[in-house]
This record gives sequence, C-alpha cells and structure tokens, in this order.
Amino acid sequence: MAFEFDADAMFKQCALYLSKGLVLVRVHGIYPDGRCTCGRPDHAIGRSGERNVGKHPVGDDWGNRCATTEDHILEWLEDGIPFNVGCRLGPDGGVIDSEDDSVEARNYRKSIGMDGLETPTWTSGKSTHQLTKWDDRLADCKGTDTPGGLEVRIGAGNKAIQSVLPPSWHRTGVQYQWKPGFGIDEVDVAETPRPLLVALSNGAGRGAMRPTEGPASAMLFGEIPDGKRHRAILRWTWYKIVNQRNPLDRLQQEILTREVMLLSQHNCTPAADPDHVRQIIADCYEHYRRKVESGWRVGDEDFSDDSVVNEVTQIEQAAAADTAPKRPAAGSGFELYGLKKVVTSKTEAYEPGDWRIEMIHSDPPEIVLCVPAWEMTPCKGRIHMSLDTFRSAPKVAAAVFNATRLYILDGDAGKWQKIWKGHDACKGNGFKSIPGLMELLLQRKREEDDIEVGTSSLRYAQLAGYVLQVFRKATQPRNEENPEPNESGRPCWVAPEELWFQWGKIWEDISRSHDVAPGERNRIRSKLTEAMGCKDFVHRRHRFQSGRLEYVVFTKEWVEALEALAAGAGNNWTVKGDADGG
Repeated sequence: MAFEFDADAMFKQCALYLSKGLVLVRVHGIYPDGRCTCGRPDHAIGRSGERNVGKHPVGDDWGNRCATTEDHILEWLEDGIPFNVGCRLGPDGGVIDSEDDSVEARNYRKSIGMDGLETPTWTSGKSTHQLTKWDDRLADCKGTDTPGGLEVRIGAGNKAIQSVLPPSWHRTGVQYQWKPGFGIDEVDVAETPRPLLVALSNGAGRGAMRPTEGPASAMLFGEIPDGKRHRAILRWTWYKIVNQRNPLDRLQQEILTREVMLLSQHNCTPAADPDHVRQIIADCYEHYRRKVESGWRVGDEDFSDDSVVNEVTQIEQAAAADTAPKRPAAGSGFELYGLKKVVTSKTEAYEPGDWRIEMIHSDPPEIVLCVPAWEMTPCKGRIHMSLDTFRSAPKVAAAVFNATRLYILDGDAGKWQKIWKGHDACKGNGFKSIPGLMELLLQRKREEDDIEVGTSSLRYAQLAGYVLQVFRKATQPRNEENPEPNESGRPCWVAPEELWFQWGKIWEDISRSHDVAPGERNRIRSKLTEAMGCKDFVHRRHRFQSGRLEYVVFTKEWVEALEALAAGAGNNWTVKGDADGG
C-alpha cells in the first residue's frame, strides 16, 4: 500500500545510518490519503503544492535539531506521525549529494566518471542520487550548484540543506530505494571525484554563465529541453523585470506573468509545471523588492547578461536557503495569487486555479475561501464569510483584506467586479455570458470538503476559540508600578491573575475575520457564566484622564472555563462528514 509507514523498518534504517556517521533530519511524511504531515492544505497529492509533499524538514529550526543517536529516533516515533528521513549535508553532515534528473545531468555524470563510482547510491522518482564525502575545498561554494546540469547539494556557506533517504516515500507512490550493490551497508562513502571538485570550486562565489546557456533571450527562440527549463525561465523573468519602467505595477506584473507562463508552456519540452513557474516569478519579484528597499536602483550595467546571471545566482541561493513557505507580494497580480487567466471571445476572465471553497454547515452557514498563496498571512489562507458576503464582490474583497491584512483585490473595482461576478452577454464576448469566480467556485466545490457542524456545542467551541485567539494577544501593563488596562478595551493582564478587557471590543476584533450571528456572543456569555456558577461576568471600572471605563475581569479560572468550552469534542469543532456520528 502506497505511503504505508513501517515504524520498525524506519528505525532499523535510521540506526544503520547513524552507525555510518550520518546526521539525520526528520522530514515530513505522507499520510495514506496523500496529504503531507505538515498540515498545509495545498501540500497534498493533486493539489498545487504537490511537489513539496514528503520533502521538507519538520520545523523551521530543523538544522539545529538533527538526530545523532537512536534515542532521538525513538523520540520521533513517539507521536505516531509518519515521517520521511533525510541526512544533513555539508561540513556538519560530512557528505554531499549529487542528483541527476535530466539527460544532460546523466551525460555529465558519465563524462566525469561518476556513473561507475562505488559509493552509496539510491533512486527517488526518476532521479539517481550519490553520496560522496565533504571536502574542505568546497567551503567557499554555494549551498547548491548545477555543473553540467547535475544538481549537487553541497551545504556550504552555513546553508542547512538535506537530502531524503530510503525508505522514505516519494510523492509518486514509490519508495526511495538503494541501488542493488550500492547500499550504505554495502559500500563506503567515496571521496568526491576531483573533476566534480574542480567544477564546483571554479563556480564558487561567482555567477559565471554556463557555456551552454546563451543569452537570457534564448527563452524566446527554439525549445528549452528538460534540465534547462528552470534556469531559462529564471533568467528571462529577471531580465524582463529589470528592463521594465515600473516592475512593481500590478498591470506590468500581470503582463509579465502571462508572458512567462505562455513561454514556459510553448517553448519548454516538456512544458514547465505552472506552479513552479509562478514560484520562480514570485522569487524574482521578491528579490527585486528587497534590492529596491535597500536603496538599489537599476543602472545600465544591470541589463548585461553577466549581471543577469549574477542576480539569478543570488535568487537561487536565497531560494535554496529559505525552506519556509513564501507568499506573493501585495499587488503582485491575480495569476500569482493562484488564479488562471483565460480569454473567451476576446474577453479576459479568470478561472479558480488553486482557489477553492468549503461550506461550513453551521448556524448560520459559512463559506471558507481557501487560497494556498496566502497561507503565510494571519488567516492561514482561509477567509471565512457569510453567504451574503460571498455573493458580493466588494464584500469579498473587504473580507480578504481584513483577513490577510495584505491583499487588496478591488484596487480596480470594476475589474474585480467582473472577475468575481462574471461578464454579461454583449457584443464583445459574442453575446455569451461569462461566469465569474463566484459561480465557478460553487461549480467546483466538492462535497467531501464540506464541514458539518452538527451540534450547537461545536459552534460554541468555534466561538470560544475565536475569543482565545484574541486573548493570546493580551498585553502587559506599560507601567508595572501603576498597572492599568488598555484604554482601547483590548485584553491586558493588569495583574498576574487578572485579565481586563471590554467584551464588545473582543467581538469587534473577531468580526473583522469571522462572521458571528447576532446573539451568538450572548450565548457564549451564558455558557461561561453557567460553567462558573455565576449570574454575570465580574465588572470593574478604571479612571483615565479621558474618563471612567468599565471592563470585564477574568481570573485564570474564567480563562480555563473558556478553554474547556473551546476544546469541545476533543477540540475538533470542524469535522468532515456527519458531526453527530450518524
């Protein structure tokens, strides 16, 4: 069975790796249904982030939490969550990894005599990996490099880099496997061959153009073969950005995105993955934005191929070093947000692309707009809205901005209205109406994604959870000698055992991101007072220069009662299927 986690086999392999001196990294595994254990909705088989499934380490600080003993592996197994295993590369791990995933890379490996090298070798998907020893002459190299198309993960330059090992699962449903006769228990790790050392050392710290790359404009002419697509797309994207008058203008970004997406489909063989292309474009815009913020301005020297290659190298290094999910810059255009632009009868429109919706069957019902590109925002890419809000383009745009605190969809209100609601039949579109995102999202909604809130207690748990989220942002008094609550009414621990806040202000903050029906805040109030055996909350007043204000005061017992209410049925207020178990 694909993605079946065998804890015993994993422990034995990890113990073997440790005995051979490898430093191990816990990597997110894959659940039997194809979801990555990281929990991100887009990291699942068939979703936009499929390429990341089962490949990225657990935790942002994974480089400082590697396993060096069997006790560490036993700790990994305690939570029962499936995982893949990787090895730390570079000077700290003592090894580097060379991977071929193209004909060009395989030919280069053969040309330098590595195809017959006796060293631990394994396969993953369509690629072959070889471990060789770290060499101090690589200290000035980058984190990764690709001489001759061979992807070499070096781990130099204080970059935390790892490679996934057997018996981990690949997203294709195939396990990583040692090449027969070349397992780590069959052959020792070989020295890195001198030709590869020379190639890597010669490229250390430099952005020299690869002999076979040609100018950045090569993207426009002929076919870009597998193995060269990434660099070609990256170089052309950066070249276009620095040659624009105002690259951060939304219209300019949309035009460039559309152009690069088309070229990546028509001039690359095979066509490039659209999600990968969007990430390349986002990386380039992020690099440009950071340079501008540091005071840099485009000069004549930035138009040269050498300059383009140098900047591309920096972009690659930043991407290799940054394992955290990225978000598109504000105003970067609808396609980078995950929508798909289409042209119907000369009329531009958008299809959902990576966007989808979930229906929460609660009282009142809610719709959740799920946008993977916005997962790094406060709302985690999930925008809750009422049915009434969903039917209004301006209200949806307002809900998105309130939830993400970053993205404005209705900068051009007329355009957004048509994107969301669609185009009426007219001469320009052949007298045919074109559906908008609202209608298309409903058409593509899957019933299995709907969330059933079958009992009122689960709704109470949801609402209590909203309150706790606000409480977690509670501040401390500005003056410890004379502690005062926040005049704004937001939560403040005035004393170690006293949380002061205004009940209305709490719900005012909640309503910016969530739909709460009239009277629901009073139901929560009643549930809490019932749990505490009180008729009402404890109220106190405090005098400011502006006047006297009234506050609700919670002790830790009140907070614990709220936490108990939020826990609901095992803290699972959102359940797929029948909430009541029927």
